[in-house]
Amino acid sequence: MAWRLAVDIGGTFTDIVALNEDSGELHVAKVPSTPDDPANGFINGIEHITDNSAVNADEIVAVFHGTTVATNAILEHKYSELGLIVTRGYRGVLEVARQTVPGDFGDITWWIKPRRVVPLELVREVEGRLNVKGDEEFKINPDEVRTLAAEFRKLGVEAVAVSLLHSYRNPVHEQEVRDLIQEVYPECFISISSDILREYREYERTNTTCLNTALMPLLSSYHEKLEDYLRSREITAPFYIMRSSGGLAQAEEISRLPIAAALSGPAAGVIAACHFGNLSGFPNIICFDVGGTSADICLVENGAPRMLTEGRVDIYDIKTPMIDIHTVGAGGGSIAWLAGGRSLKVGPNSAGSFPGPACYGNGGELPTVTDANLVLGRLTSALAGGGVELDYNSAAVAVNTIAEALNLELVDAADGILRIAIENMAAGIRTVSVKRGRDPRDYALVAFGGAGPLHACYLADWLGMKQVVIPPSPGVTSAYGLLLTDVRVDLVHTDVQREDQLDRERIASQFDELEARVTERLAGEGFKPETMLLTHFLDMRYGGQAYEIRIPMAVDGRPIIECVDDAISAFHASHKDLYGYSYEGREHVELVNIGVTGLGLLKRPQIPVVASGGSAPDAALRDTTEVYFPQSRGKVSCPIFVRDQLKAGNLIDGPAIIEQYDSTTVVNPGWHGRIDEWGCLVLTKS
Repeated sequence: MAWRLAVDIGGTFTDIVALNEDSGELHVAKVPSTPDDPANGFINGIEHITDNSAVNADEIVAVFHGTTVATNAILEHKYSELGLIVTRGYRGVLEVARQTVPGDFGDITWWIKPRRVVPLELVREVEGRLNVKGDEEFKINPDEVRTLAAEFRKLGVEAVAVSLLHSYRNPVHEQEVRDLIQEVYPECFISISSDILREYREYERTNTTCLNTALMPLLSSYHEKLEDYLRSREITAPFYIMRSSGGLAQAEEISRLPIAAALSGPAAGVIAACHFGNLSGFPNIICFDVGGTSADICLVENGAPRMLTEGRVDIYDIKTPMIDIHTVGAGGGSIAWLAGGRSLKVGPNSAGSFPGPACYGNGGELPTVTDANLVLGRLTSALAGGGVELDYNSAAVAVNTIAEALNLELVDAADGILRIAIENMAAGIRTVSVKRGRDPRDYALVAFGGAGPLHACYLADWLGMKQVVIPPSPGVTSAYGLLLTDVRVDLVHTDVQREDQLDRERIASQFDELEARVTERLAGEGFKPETMLLTHFLDMRYGGQAYEIRIPMAVDGRPIIECVDDAISAFHASHKDLYGYSYEGREHVELVNIGVTGLGLLKRPQIPVVASGGSAPDAALRDTTEVYFPQSRGKVSCPIFVRDQLKAGNLIDGPAIIEQYDSTTVVNPGWHGRIDEWGCLVLTKS
């Protein structure tokens, strides 16, 4: 037996999936997350699944992990104090930042720039300078750098970031500074910007390097604790962490490059949603991942999500490859409250895993979306296979605080909470679709996470969508996605050239260099050439623009340089698709970044098909219950089906409730469902 083990830590629950590589046998588990020390949630999850299933520690061949540790540290500003070394004259690079002001100027009355990752008093300047071509103008002064290293050591600064001018063109000065610091202060954590981000834009490169450095002590300690635990259980399998880009890296690499895992967990969910969407015949989907704290949303076209060259975590712009995911503060634990005593709001604050919603019985008293669903009958008696008993009376008392304040009946208050939560989720979907010229009605909604299926039909009705796909184990879909991806390496090099002045030999040479570095990195992780897949891309823009579009290159066995003209044509088409216009034939295109992505291909696990049954789901019928739907303006009788007992071909007409260990699906009136051969529940609006 060979088992793959995946652990995804969310705000409320930690999800665990064990998959047999050969048979496709699957075991899933959910345990409460432990925000004070996420490593304990990881450990508890593995203990739970190995103690309660046929998974033996010595049969585990790979461990995969999606984590929010880096994200939470950034959100809460709980990272290590660090120092920063810059080129002389650039001490204020973080303070200067960018001139971009958020929102419309007419709406801005005041604005404060993001707080510095490094306080100004811990920024130091050094001699030595490269010009824009990467040629040396002034040498590094070794004695000066050694003095700074000793000073940081005396101050107790355990991490130092190095970001020198034009180092994206030539890393030699940064490498020299790093070596000199290590000579004096060997235990110091150090990041140099040319290792983190080989691209221009001084502020973004410096800020990303600083955040990466600040996270290094935390992530190193976290990964060390997890690896010590795995060794103590005699689990010697490779340990992989999910990147924000949708690929994997070994934990040792993420300890050096933690910023690459800033959106680790949500990225795995998108990978799984694409997988199940494609299996069920829907290559164009909107991923809808709802947990206890938030909803993560991603638009997918032709089976692949859009990739970003940069993103945002809280108030910080981060330059690292990531899947284009939009997050809204709307989850099962989102708290309902009254603004000004009369205006009902939901979120973004969440009850989290402890005390959690009032119905969890852990002392929570504030009304949440989960409490509203319980009052409306959309949830029954328990979650997580009975692991979390739901207390209706506590939920009713919490929701009644809203009802009394607004002079409403209890179910009307609960319905109001749910409606506002749905509108918050719908606003997130409009952000990734309507605001980008896409009509959500042209896409299927793939709903997962513990609370995604609970709200999917309601949300689809709200937006006029006609198709919903619920994966087989929706509550652990993000963890399952960890098992469906490959090891990934992304390398980028900035070289700004205009299309009428391209140095094609230099471009070809840079692609060769990047290919060699990517191949070396993958070989270092044990991959042979036949298990490597390299793809190429260019970041391009029109002259005068400040941001680029990433264009994949279709090489097809041709010399890479012959594909540049095709990529330029693809840029014009992509620009028109994204923004509604192009300047083809009127403006020159600028090539900004050259990049190579390498995949170390892992063996795909066997995906078994579901046993066929007739159209009638009678064998899965467990009970009936009363559920409130806005369409009926009251509670109606609904059958309750057990998801695990449904067969391929079974048909379910709404209204209905489908329960399973990790989630609950509500099929609204007017919706019809069928189980396909892969175990997905495909819902269609009449």
